[in-house]
Amino acid sequence: MARITVIVTAYNNAEGLRYTLESLCEQTDEEFDVLIVQCGEHKENLAEIKSYCDEYVGFEWISAPADTGIPAARNLGMEKTGNELLLFMREGDYLAPDSVSAFMKAYEDTKADILCPRLYISGESEPYYLDWADMLATVPHIGKVDEALLHTLDIDGRVFKKKFFDLYSLRFPEQPILYNTAFLFDCIFRCDATLTGVAGAIYDSHSGVFAHGFDDGAEPNTENLKIACDLYDRITDTVKTYIEEETGGFTGDEYTFQEILFVYFTELTDRFYRFFWFLPDEAITLLCKKYDEIDRLFTQTRHDKLATAFKDLHFPNLYTSRADAAALPMVSLLIDFTDYENLGAFLRSLYLGRLPFFAVYLRESGRKYVPESVSEMENLHILPDEGFFAAARNEAQGVQINVRSSGPLDPKVLSELSCVKAPYVFYQYIFASKRKKYSAKTYLKKKGMSMR
Repeated sequence: MARITVIVTAYNNAEGLRYTLESLCEQTDEEFDVLIVQCGEHKENLAEIKSYCDEYVGFEWISAPADTGIPAARNLGMEKTGNELLLFMREGDYLAPDSVSAFMKAYEDTKADILCPRLYISGESEPYYLDWADMLATVPHIGKVDEALLHTLDIDGRVFKKKFFDLYSLRFPEQPILYNTAFLFDCIFRCDATLTGVAGAIYDSHSGVFAHGFDDGAEPNTENLKIACDLYDRITDTVKTYIEEETGGFTGDEYTFQEILFVYFTELTDRFYRFFWFLPDEAITLLCKKYDEIDRLFTQTRHDKLATAFKDLHFPNLYTSRADAAALPMVSLLIDFTDYENLGAFLRSLYLGRLPFFAVYLRESGRKYVPESVSEMENLHILPDEGFFAAARNEAQGVQINVRSSGPLDPKVLSELSCVKAPYVFYQYIFASKRKKYSAKTYLKKKGMSMR
């Protein structure tokens, strides 16, 4: 008899769905059912779903409107199952063959409300994308304010006791972002859950900045920023209160509280500030205000860690509007392509690279290759082809860099570029991490660029 229901949300990624379902077919333990919630529009996805449900016992599917988000799809799936345990997956996730067996053993040993398996995020060269399974290094009881747990509030792959959901009428909040974080936070604090497994849950991560974005394509706008701030304000307040109740006092220096503040700061940075050029000024102002509020709560030790982790952002000297950023760039990139075919990918890598400190100068002949999403950016300057370099060099501010390679820039390059505003005599010393190998000029040359 099945004891676990795996709820898979499926949209239009037929290949990713096939990969996920194949991993479920290869399980060594058969004590589970699979419920696929189909929300997409493409017929090939539905055909893929039906073929698995026809072939494998315990595989079923239900349909939801095409515009149904993941939270609502999961809630629908929960209502349709009566099994003892629940596991949520998205198309493209991978479950190692002994996962269900490991989950059942951990559950029998602990009877915990939530199991936190190890989660491994692979690089592009690996044969799979996500793999959680073995309960290695299992911690019998994970505390509510375990700092490793608080670092992974937004991670799928955990196993939940269905009775626990029913007891507290738990459902995923139907919001465009951070529904996993809000849901798991409510489980841990509002519902007094017991947890077991691996608190950290993430063992390796090679995915870069382009792999991360907004849940279900939600926009990086003011409304979603407010959702994130409200949620993390609630989390920090709850953690602070919990510490006060457990210890009889609070000074603001507790390690766990500092950890969750750091998570808060990182969340705002990775989810919003790196989308700086796509944010309205209202959101940028709100974001800077939240940074200041968090900054005042950090200890000096955390300030030092912050400076190391986000040195490319030059905290706390943040731009408060897009006009300010456009008027005071640290670097100016002069596009010197012979072929504009990859211009769109290159510009996208700039604007999504968590680096607002740049200006772009482009020839008029390249205008038609500029993606619509960045065509109106304040820091994009399009000049006539004739006399382009003379005009650009005369107008450009900050360090001028000629870009000849048309491939996208990786975040590490952008991070290095953000540190080059210094007198010319110091250029060869600026790239600290490359100091022993070669100068800044050599480094840029290898990336298809040159510095004036």
